[in-house]
Amino acid sequence: MNTSTPAQDRPVAPQTDGDPALPAGMPLGARRLVLIGGLCIPVGLVAGPYMFGIQLIAVAGVAAVSVALSYGNGRSWFKRWSRLTAGAGAVWIAATIGYWLTIVAAADASAPVPGGSSALFYIGVAAFVVMAAAVLAGTVARFRFRRLRAAAAA
Repeated sequence: MNTSTPAQDRPVAPQTDGDPALPAGMPLGARRLVLIGGLCIPVGLVAGPYMFGIQLIAVAGVAAVSVALSYGNGRSWFKRWSRLTAGAGAVWIAATIGYWLTIVAAADASAPVPGGSSALFYIGVAAFVVMAAAVLAGTVARFRFRRLRAAAAA
């Protein structure tokens, strides 16, 4: 027989810095992106040698994990760093697909690789660097926000 009250049965979510408006840890949407991206990466890497196009799933997985790791504090986790990361990730995916298609088309035609493929490669590299920088900036901004909030509370 259960003698506890209903309020005692419900788990209480931990809060950050005593502010009930800020949930502790990573938001649910970001956690889901990590899960999806984390599953896409090994699938793309394992299946890639058998079906070359499947490697693009790994690229999409890395972009999804990057967007998830650039989350911000507050009610909306999808902040400016997340938007920049998502945009750079989309450009990286598009450049990778374009580069892959030009390489495959050149191989199928037994022709030299077109000059535009190197431009797609460098656009993809630049987008990846921007994406990585945005993840780092989002992480630093989140860390600074939490430190300043803890200092203000003390």
